Amino acid sequence: MPAVIGVVFVFLVGVVIWVIASSGDDDGNPVADGDATPLVSTSDVTSNATTVTASVTTPSDTAPSVTTPSSLSPTPMPSTVPSTLPPTSLVPTTTPATEPAPPVTTAPGADDDAVPGDLAVPGVPMQRPPCDGSFITVLASAIGEQATGPGLAAVLDTYPGANYLRTDQSCRSLSQDADGDPIYVVFFGPFAFASDACAARDDGPDDAYARELSDDLGPDHSVDCT
Repeated sequence: MPAVIGVVFVFLVGVVIWVIASSGDDDGNPVADGDATPLVSTSDVTSNATTVTASVTTPSDTAPSVTTPSSLSPTPMPSTVPSTLPPTSLVPTTTPATEPAPPVTTAPGADDDAVPGDLAVPGVPMQRPPCDGSFITVLASAIGEQATGPGLAAVLDTYPGANYLRTDQSCRSLSQDADGDPIYVVFFGPFAFASDACAARDDGPDDAYARELSDDLGPDHSVDCT
C-alpha cells in the first residue's frame, strides 16, 4: 500500500506541474530558462502528501479481529464417565437352617405297629383317633419326663375304659407341646356328640373337660358343656 500511495503522489505532482506549465504557455509568458524556481514548493508537496497519507486507512485499521483456532478449541472430554450409582451388593442372602425335630421314639416293649411315642403300657396301646369332628373327655395329662408308662398305667387303672394319646401325634385342635416337651393325655371317647363327652365328665375328676378332634380348629377352642 505505501508503494501505491507513492505512485499516486508522484502522478499528482506531475499533473500539477504539467497544468502550471501549460497555463504559462497559454498566457504567452513562457518560463525563462534561468528561472528554475518550481511553481509548487516542497512544503506544499509535503503537506499534500501528508494529507493524502492521513486520509488513507490501511487494511490493518479496518480488518475485523479474528479469533484464532487455539481460542476455539473444544473442552476435552473426560476419558471415563464417573458413575453416580452406588455399588450394588451381590452378597447372597442365606436362610439359616432350622434344626430338625428329634425323632419320636417308642418305649421298649411296645407292639411293632404301635403309634410313635407309645409308652408300652401293658394292655393299653397308645391311640391316634381320627380328626373328624368327634369329641373326647380329657381326664388327666402328663408333660415331658412326667409321662412314663407306669404313671399312665396307674391313671388308666383309675378310670376303666380310658385310653391315652400323644398330642403331637394327634389333631391340631389339641396343644401340640409345652415348651417343646410332649404332652400325653388320658381320655374317654371319642364320642360322636359333644353332649356325650360332657356327660362323661361325671365319671372322671372334677376338672375333666371336653375337646373336639379337628385339624380345622386351634387348641384355644372350647366345648360348651352347660
